[in-house]
Amino acid sequence: MKKLIISSLFLFSLTCGLIACTEGLPTDDWGEPTAPVTPETPSLQGSFESKFMRYVKGQKHEGQTVENKISTVWKDTLWQNDRTHKQIVLWSKDKKYANLTYEISDLTSGANRISASNIRLRFPSYVMGDRKALECGSYESRTTNLIADALSETPVTTLTTSDPVKIWVTVNTPSDATPGVYTGTISVKSDNELKQTFRIELLVVNRRLPAVADWTFHLDLWQFPFQLATLCTDNGVNATPFSESYFEMMKPFYQLLADAGQKVITTYIKDGAFKNGQTMVKWSKTESGGWAFDYSDFDAYVAKMMEWGIDKQISCFSLAGWNTSIRYKDTSGTDQTLELTIGSDDYATVWNTFLTSFKAHLEEKGWFDKTVLYMDEIEEKEMKAVVTLIKAHDSNWKIGLSGRNVSSEVENALYDYSTIVGYDRQSANNPVATFYTSCSQQYPNNYVTAETSPAEMSWMAWHAMAKDLNGYLRWAYDYWTQSDPTNIQDGSNAAGDFNMIYRTANTLSALPISSIRLELLREGIQDYEKVKSLNNSQLNTAIGNFKEVSSGREATKWVGVAEKLLKELSVE
Repeated sequence: MKKLIISSLFLFSLTCGLIACTEGLPTDDWGEPTAPVTPETPSLQGSFESKFMRYVKGQKHEGQTVENKISTVWKDTLWQNDRTHKQIVLWSKDKKYANLTYEISDLTSGANRISASNIRLRFPSYVMGDRKALECGSYESRTTNLIADALSETPVTTLTTSDPVKIWVTVNTPSDATPGVYTGTISVKSDNELKQTFRIELLVVNRRLPAVADWTFHLDLWQFPFQLATLCTDNGVNATPFSESYFEMMKPFYQLLADAGQKVITTYIKDGAFKNGQTMVKWSKTESGGWAFDYSDFDAYVAKMMEWGIDKQISCFSLAGWNTSIRYKDTSGTDQTLELTIGSDDYATVWNTFLTSFKAHLEEKGWFDKTVLYMDEIEEKEMKAVVTLIKAHDSNWKIGLSGRNVSSEVENALYDYSTIVGYDRQSANNPVATFYTSCSQQYPNNYVTAETSPAEMSWMAWHAMAKDLNGYLRWAYDYWTQSDPTNIQDGSNAAGDFNMIYRTANTLSALPISSIRLELLREGIQDYEKVKSLNNSQLNTAIGNFKEVSSGREATKWVGVAEKLLKELSVE
């Protein structure tokens, strides 16, 4: 039988570790207790563990047990073209183990086979998180909790008595997999001596998950592509934004986002749309006193994102943002700033000039129908003035807003409206209707804290189902501010608020590192697509458990219950 051997020849700067955040036994998947715990139990022990568990560094682990037996068999139900996750935890009470290696067998069902290459092992690695999930600005001072959220590709080769080894197991079911029960093993060796064997039994049902590009869920994680260019250097030289070397560096980061089901390209049409945000459209004054706009960077970025698989919507920030001034170059090439007030004649004149130019350019590129002029948490009076200006310019413009407490007049003018979690919109007329979480929610959220369950990320998609929404929005996929790639304690907000993924280093060859959070958000989106495909009323009660925000505190419980029922109903 063919085996995939995970090499131990790599070293990685992120140390692997663990954090506790859930209560009780999960119901996300199921297994059988096969290894009795006895005085003769080998020193190197291991068990399957829930994908909803995170651990703090140095936390002891005694194994997921049932009737005093350790679970070394994982049974699960998958669709064709599916992806699922499980964890393995290895520990030793009295002996250190070195030179660990891992072998994965093919999965077989009679004469049918799923190659071992479809099973991926990653190793949850420490990042600098927080103890509690506090609201915006609440961390005036903090201590660091080392929390395992970054999914390192580098195998852990040493097991100590003080810290277990955690293995994140991902199974991708081929789209053409023949239905049936597939079995295989994952073996752990130390110095080439077999120490533990874990058995996998996967039921592949006769249902196919659509390709990611065909998912209907509207995922909108805002991108901050300038941050990576700012942080990463080679010999002190940064990549020039929108150069070939820049795009080469960015490509794997945004391909990872596309694989999660991202629908939206985040673009910047002026400086300062967000704090310290740079523009992709260069503004300048002409000799005649008019305006000129250079769209070269905007075009290059949008084209690359579409090439990488994100191509449903172009969100443009912003006619009204964190500031309303315009930075531009005068005829001498000197940087200048024009202060504007929303609703003023000068504001209208400048933005009408831009919109006329921008619309013509977008139509030339064939992108106008995909473009949304997007605003973030703008007050009613200002938002109403902006909507009036845009619609007076051309009623065909699409407008987007993430916010709440706007009038029905404004709400009905929006193409894309994302309301903060827990807020009910007034109408259901928006073609794109999503919700978002921000730093003002303790739960559910994407924080990396010892009291936060990563199941909250899967909860997001189930909540969208319960509220009859199209999807989920969050403000930061990659807004890194710290030079240390493991430090996600940004500002005074809870750790994780500024990012969903990690990077391996601060060099131009840096690679993205996925997170437990992103993987479980993606899995929740898969559930969303499966529920739509099944269209089974027996799921209604389970979906109803996600209507109230308070259920986010018990995300592990409710996601486990819903996924278990979904799997049962998937079996014909």
